Amino acid sequence: MSPCTGGRSIVWLGVVSVLLAACSVPDAAHFAEVPITPTSGSTGSTGSTSVSSQSQSMASSPAEAGTSDTSATAAPGSLAASIGAGAVTPWGMVTQEDIDRAAALVASLTVPQKAGSVIMASSADAVGTSEVADLGLGGVILMGSKGDVDGTRGGTPGQVSAVTRALRGQVPATFADFPLLVGTDQEYGDVTRLVNGFTSFPGASELGSIGDLPTAVRITHDVAAAAAAELAAVGVNLDFAPVSDVLPIDGVSSIGDRSYGSDPERVGALVAAAVQGYQGAGVAATLKHFPGIGELSTDTHVALPTLQTNCARWNSSASAPVRSGVGAGVSLVMTGHTLFPAVDTGSEPTSLSRIVLTDLLRGDPATPLPSGCTPVGFHGLAVSDSLQMVPIADRYGSGEAAWRALAAGQDLLLMPVRPTEAVTGIVAAVADGSLTQTRLNEAAVRVLALRATLSRTP
Repeated sequence: MSPCTGGRSIVWLGVVSVLLAACSVPDAAHFAEVPITPTSGSTGSTGSTSVSSQSQSMASSPAEAGTSDTSATAAPGSLAASIGAGAVTPWGMVTQEDIDRAAALVASLTVPQKAGSVIMASSADAVGTSEVADLGLGGVILMGSKGDVDGTRGGTPGQVSAVTRALRGQVPATFADFPLLVGTDQEYGDVTRLVNGFTSFPGASELGSIGDLPTAVRITHDVAAAAAAELAAVGVNLDFAPVSDVLPIDGVSSIGDRSYGSDPERVGALVAAAVQGYQGAGVAATLKHFPGIGELSTDTHVALPTLQTNCARWNSSASAPVRSGVGAGVSLVMTGHTLFPAVDTGSEPTSLSRIVLTDLLRGDPATPLPSGCTPVGFHGLAVSDSLQMVPIADRYGSGEAAWRALAAGQDLLLMPVRPTEAVTGIVAAVADGSLTQTRLNEAAVRVLALRATLSRTP
């Protein structure tokens, strides 16, 4: 059967040519292979009120953030300064032109519009509703059980395409040149959302078990490129993969076969190859789950575990594949929900920790933190793990979780329990000073800059 029209084909080698022929996606010239560098260097519920009606109702109260920035027509320097765009620099696929386009749009938006733009709702909330239009959502993640993606009966390529096309059709005219982020967890192996009529590629543990590293790197790159071709063909432009977590030498990990293995340098080489494979084909890749949950036996969906590692071990192990992925130009880094007392002795999960998100993830690698942990130096888009998971949902309501995540340094908020409440919570936090407008602007610029970048993918 065709890997795009029926059945579930297994393809290992020659995957790019097979998929390009079978899926009627752009020819191979579009997916120019990116040189692979297998090293670990580091571089830099449905809303009933629409954004437009919220803006109108707030127009008489700028303090409640219903007005746009007044610098939309100002000189470029003052524009950048007014929206905090100076903190946003090119990364991975994102160019300065993408950032400038995003900054110009953000300067014209109301706070409710900015708030909506930094939220990626679950398809369980968005599909079959007008939520994308009502809230001006930045994205939607496709979820579902056993491949039966929300809004479909069998999750076939044609059905998934219809779902993504309907979601993109809701994007408000204001964001017309910035395609909706449509993501999914297509890791292959244990976590694979699209299965019915899609190719069954080898997962991370299978790729990691290939003995010869150069061969493993090449195949990992080619698998990711072919997988991205399938994703793009059905309207998915963001994959929450690859997993950059490192397995423990001994003991059980909740990550299971989702990791490339227990050797940090080897995992890093395969992570970099996967990033370049996905993004060379025009699909944004995501490293997960920073600062690393591979050593944990506890599932972070249902509890808040503690990372017991010290900084010396973290620097040499869990952080190594992240540095490799960042060096390869990854678009997003996802933060997991854990405690990491070696870096932050507070009670907030790492996904809400400013020390972890801002100091450790974005800090200068040349300047270790007081704890001894070396920052990663990531300049791109930080995304939370699902805000529906117990460590967040049992602690905060949707509105408070949203603004706290942004204040800590997240740019894209994944799956708030109630997206409408997340928007109103962000707006209220800007109004009362709990969240600065500069931080919200910075997040919105990063999200929209990535959307601008992905507008170049057919």
